[in-house]
Amino acid sequence: MQKKIAIIGAGISGLSAGCYAQMNGYAAQLFEAHTLPGGLCTSWKRKGYTIDGSCHWVTGSGPGDPYYAVWEELGAIQGRHYIDYEYFTRSAGTDGRVFSLYTDVDRLERHMKELSPADAEPTELFCGFIRSLGGFSMPVGKPGELMGIRDGIRMMRKFRPYMKLLKLLGEMTVNQLGAQFKDPLLRDVLEHAMYGASASVFPLVFTLATMNGKQAGYPLGGSLEFARAIEARLRDLGGTITYGAPVRKILERNGRTIGVQLADGREIEADYVVSACDMRSTLFELLDGSRIHPIHTELLDSGTLIPPMLQVSYGVDVDFSESSAGMSDSFKLPEPVTLGGKSVEWFNVKNYGFDPSMAPSGKATLISMFPSEWSYWEKLAGDKAAYVAEKERIADRCTQALEQLYPGIGSKIEMVDVTTPLTYARYTHNWKGVYMTWELSPDFRRRHRFIPHTIPGLENFVMASMWTNAPGGLPGAAHAGRDVAQLLCAKDHKRFVTTKAQKNAHGTAAA
Repeated sequence: MQKKIAIIGAGISGLSAGCYAQMNGYAAQLFEAHTLPGGLCTSWKRKGYTIDGSCHWVTGSGPGDPYYAVWEELGAIQGRHYIDYEYFTRSAGTDGRVFSLYTDVDRLERHMKELSPADAEPTELFCGFIRSLGGFSMPVGKPGELMGIRDGIRMMRKFRPYMKLLKLLGEMTVNQLGAQFKDPLLRDVLEHAMYGASASVFPLVFTLATMNGKQAGYPLGGSLEFARAIEARLRDLGGTITYGAPVRKILERNGRTIGVQLADGREIEADYVVSACDMRSTLFELLDGSRIHPIHTELLDSGTLIPPMLQVSYGVDVDFSESSAGMSDSFKLPEPVTLGGKSVEWFNVKNYGFDPSMAPSGKATLISMFPSEWSYWEKLAGDKAAYVAEKERIADRCTQALEQLYPGIGSKIEMVDVTTPLTYARYTHNWKGVYMTWELSPDFRRRHRFIPHTIPGLENFVMASMWTNAPGGLPGAAHAGRDVAQLLCAKDHKRFVTTKAQKNAHGTAAA
């Protein structure tokens, strides 16, 4: 008899779990509180403009990366066009010069040496990192619970050529990298390229390496259409989704899950329950909090979360369709400003002029994003008037800054939308409004091989989302869903199988 799986959440991890479960002979039913798929991978409309809230690039968008096969299995590649950025960031300094982090590493090296011949040595070092990491890719394999000695040996063989480089990139901070440059513009841009994070240079180098290899493109149509493609794949495989159906409780009997109870009181029986949503709410709201794995306790009590984001979006009556495609343009403000409780030195804008689906013809959507402080917004949560006033202040200040990048654009703005961490928390129920999850320390990684998907004392329950596959992001979420199916197959002594989608996002035969 076909076993039933109740999956809580239709974000990317939930959709992925449903797809892989169906591929392996299970009957997957997803329950989603929202009326749309995707979770954090979403877009929304304002005055005819589409505001994107997630996938600025998709690792594995091009052949050669292991995640390309995952997206093929989930139907996110077939029939979908990806744009490869010309540059990651393009930043103007206070002296009028512009430093572009080109995604073509050869072009980037020439550009950096032209800007600062005196920095030829650190430029070659930085671009050498990008080239050396070009053959490296994050593995797509088994969940940690199923990794045996042979699996570990195979993985070590793949990692061995990069071990010294990964150690170096993991220990070097962006500030240490920037300090090697004499030119203040090069130094400043490198230090702030990833929103000013003082973390390691690995994310920056890895991102540029994948973009140089044409394996990290932007999906035309944006995040919601990307999620809908995977939703279509799930339905083609026979899975079902019930929208507007928040889960109130995970049902259990004698230490074994038996289904879920919805907010309207309905009880749905299932052989397995998968929670593809926020870890904290799963453990303390959907379950009673009495059984928690020590690793989950450590993370929830003292783990470092990637900061939530503040996003300001604009709809402008300007034709930017001829603009080059890039992740963002930025410039250094004359004086830092405080936005969402954090000081901002560099103002950034992503111009979606290259995606005609994001705005009416001849117009464009622009988006600015800044790391924020949850505690700052949490204090405003109970004061609606103060919250609205703060959003208006931020919108006004960002509009003024936008004028510096695009003189005269103020009169062309037709829409402004401010999305705060409270917005993320309200619509996705993600703890502290984060858009990704844990920033795992080297010490944590040394002590723990993986974040467990299960909790002690509860059978037939699996927790799988970005929270169990840190730091998250689209590939991490998709992999989390894949892990679920592998764990269930192992429990039922079944061989895990995958298939590639035969249709594109529009339901027609793929080429």
